Amino acid sequence: MEMLKKSVIVLILLGVVTLAWVGGSIYYQNSSIDVDPNAQGLTKTLRPDFDVEELEKITSRTDNSFPVSPSEFTVLTEGN
Repeated sequence: MEMLKKSVIVLILLGVVTLAWVGGSIYYQNSSIDVDPNAQGLTKTLRPDFDVEELEKITSRTDNSFPVSPSEFTVLTEGN
């Protein structure tokens, strides 16, 4: 009798999970996201080259604003 009670509980939980799984699958199959047809015109491709001057500005700002430079930080954390 004890085995029957445990198996009934397991079967009920399995049924609930199955119903949730099927319900979720149906919901996600029916819900769709409409993509704006003008989206291609709103996107802009990235340039294949980097602006070196901007990278140098970012590097100098990084060196000036952080108490430890990124290269020193890398050396300090390599042992960990």
